[in-house]
Amino acid sequence: MMKSQTLKFPQLPSEVRLILIVLVAVFCPVLWAKQQAMVISEKAVIYSDIQMTSPVGYVPRGKKIVVGSIPRNKAQVYPIIVSGKIAYIRTRDVTTEKESMDSERLVAERFQKTAASNLRSKFALDYFAFNSQIDLGKDLPLNKAALTWHGISLRGEVILKHDFDFQIITNFMMTEHENSNFKVVEFGLGSGYRLIDAKRFKVKAEVQALAVPFSSYSEGNDFRVNSYGYTLGAGLNLHYLFNDHWGMEVTGGIYRTSLLKFDTPSPYESVSPTFTGNRLGFGINYLY
Repeated sequence: MMKSQTLKFPQLPSEVRLILIVLVAVFCPVLWAKQQAMVISEKAVIYSDIQMTSPVGYVPRGKKIVVGSIPRNKAQVYPIIVSGKIAYIRTRDVTTEKESMDSERLVAERFQKTAASNLRSKFALDYFAFNSQIDLGKDLPLNKAALTWHGISLRGEVILKHDFDFQIITNFMMTEHENSNFKVVEFGLGSGYRLIDAKRFKVKAEVQALAVPFSSYSEGNDFRVNSYGYTLGAGLNLHYLFNDHWGMEVTGGIYRTSLLKFDTPSPYESVSPTFTGNRLGFGINYLY
């Protein structure tokens, strides 16, 4: 019969064993360390990759989660376990145990950076039609006529906190009725309040106050005179995002454009027309 033999492993030198013990003591806590965190953003996006190109869901504000203790990708994300797989969440979207022990100054700085990062801007280019009735204040052939204006609008917006937006607007529009022709340039400010503020779809109530630094009125080849005035309006804006930047919008509202006196040559009478009606627009926008 063969005798059983005991399998023996060679013993490592004491110096090697000491080095292995030190490496385990140093690196294992780093690899496995985790910490409690709380979500501070309205909706913290969870990404499947460290480059943050593939969102897979979100975590609401106030939710307590467990994240890795060491941020990755130039300190932009923390690793997090989701359904047994490693995912990533932005460091700016959470506050951790370590941060809660930091000084008040560091916490205040982080809050300011987070708030600043939430501000976004938008540019919109729209085509609009302004269906109005003209009021000349005098019994003239053009008085009370229905006019359709065609215009282009360029608008810049800053998306603020608490559902408000701030707007800077430039419009150009023109209309014709028989031999009469009007052209108007508008420039001014507006404000919007977000009634619906979903990730892709937004509905805003808007008010606008616009100056008219230039307007012209011509009657065939007989004359062309210039004036100025103002416009007031209010309405709704429906905005849909295709992706994180590009989207489309539909606008509608009631507007009143008042132009000051046009000094027309004889035998024509001088007029100060007012145009009141609805504007409907469609356009594209870029959010960044």
